[in-house]
Amino acid sequence: MKKSVRYISAIAIAMMLAGSCNERDFLKQDDPNRVIENNFWKDENSISMALAAAYSPLRLPLYGYWGAFTGVQDINAMGDDVFTLPGEEPSTWAIASYTNDENNSDAADIFDRTYQCIHRCNLILARIDNIPMDAAKKEQYIAEAKFLRGLSYYILASNWGSVPVRTAPVETTNAYAAPCNSKEEVWAQVVSDLSAAKDKLPVIRDSKEKGRVTSGAAIAFLGKSYLFMEKYPEAEATLSLLSKAPYNYALVDNYEDNFTDANEFNTESIFEWNCAPLGDPYGPWGAETANSPMFNYLPQFIGPVAGGGWFKYVPSNYIVSEFIREERPKGSSTRFDKRMYASLMWKYSFFGETDNTWYNNKTFDELWNSSLLKIKRLYPDTKLDTTTNGRFLIKKYTGAWRKVADADNYWGATPSTANYRVMRFAEVLLLRAEAAARNGHTGPALDDINLIRKRAGLDPKTSAQLPGPDQLLAEIDHQKLLELFFEQNRIYDLRRWNKSAAQLQSLFRNRQKQGANTFAAKHYVLPIPARELNSNPKATQSELWR
Repeated sequence: MKKSVRYISAIAIAMMLAGSCNERDFLKQDDPNRVIENNFWKDENSISMALAAAYSPLRLPLYGYWGAFTGVQDINAMGDDVFTLPGEEPSTWAIASYTNDENNSDAADIFDRTYQCIHRCNLILARIDNIPMDAAKKEQYIAEAKFLRGLSYYILASNWGSVPVRTAPVETTNAYAAPCNSKEEVWAQVVSDLSAAKDKLPVIRDSKEKGRVTSGAAIAFLGKSYLFMEKYPEAEATLSLLSKAPYNYALVDNYEDNFTDANEFNTESIFEWNCAPLGDPYGPWGAETANSPMFNYLPQFIGPVAGGGWFKYVPSNYIVSEFIREERPKGSSTRFDKRMYASLMWKYSFFGETDNTWYNNKTFDELWNSSLLKIKRLYPDTKLDTTTNGRFLIKKYTGAWRKVADADNYWGATPSTANYRVMRFAEVLLLRAEAAARNGHTGPALDDINLIRKRAGLDPKTSAQLPGPDQLLAEIDHQKLLELFFEQNRIYDLRRWNKSAAQLQSLFRNRQKQGANTFAAKHYVLPIPARELNSNPKATQSELWR
């Protein structure tokens, strides 16, 4: 139910929780009309409100906030599946072209907001024992806070590696000073929090709580963390839990249902941000108020100009070539992989199919031509190939499927309210397939791959075609690229699978990645932001960036 998003948006105490760590030093007296430390923590409702505030900061790194900045925009820009249009936000372009440094504001915002979530979770965990409530409910709240903290450290470990680990609220200036823990210690905190959360969170949420995390989400991110840590037996065993009772996850028949508002909280969805027509749709950027906008603003950033979008990306030559390299069996309803039609827009007649229209019956030529002035910015540095396989635009996350005019424009009459899926069962299958392949379990890995291929309308692969780990991993790479296109996964896989900076730079050059010539070993992580180093005297810059 869309009204359940009110749990996430009801953040009346957010600014109190997000305030300076030594806020209480400045409070000389209690104001009965103001929510402060001394009058807030009273009952279960206060914990519920605090958890709502704890969710809020994670929208920035995992999705974006007002306008979908930062998470989706920057993390996707580092991969080889999109070209980022120059001349837009300088901070995003720096990350996309690997010319970023410790002063990059986008990366610093992700860092700060992630620690904001951690601080709010630590406050909850420090205060909850003093609040009278049902013991079982208290355990669930603790598990929810630990999940959010664990997910925060997962984001930090994946992007920065070595960062300070804080498990208690920072309530004085001196307490803020903390050294950076090792990458291994950060991952250990992720595992500790997610392990504690998975056994106490509910398997399902009732309709009023849709959008709050479940044990399935904790298991999925725990399994993914084990994979990133290269603990493959633990990863396979953990992810396999989601294919057994009491869980009922499954792929939905229509791949595109994962990116529209037609089938939200479906059997494939493990964790999603709940969007709804709540709050001021044109409200201030990043605001945390009772009137904060809860619409989905991804279409504004991705969509073509004729659809009302700001148009900041095009599909890379590489992703197009990978989508068309395998055709569906003769007699199929489409020539190519079903996912291609949900992910991209192009002139179908270029490949001998009947042309389609989008938005308010706009042709592909109209969409392309409306965006041509921006596309021309790519040249001469980025060689977008529009002749070999034709011209392509991104459809995934836009409003193109809605068949209404100006669907990508948040100023339009119908801003998007499609939920954003953070974790899908399809990703779990591909993560488990990788773990199984690395464990020598070729049969289970092949089974998971074929579940993904079947939904895409492709023939299953046989053990003769994928006889061993190397062949399986190559197919997993290919399927992850197509299945999870533009879903904030690609750069992490490329880093994991290419241990040498020279190897990854060569791959980037071959695939014409922007910034390939400037990519270096330090770009396997983001640098600790300068503003963190300036405010935390014990923190040190990442070894790769010194």
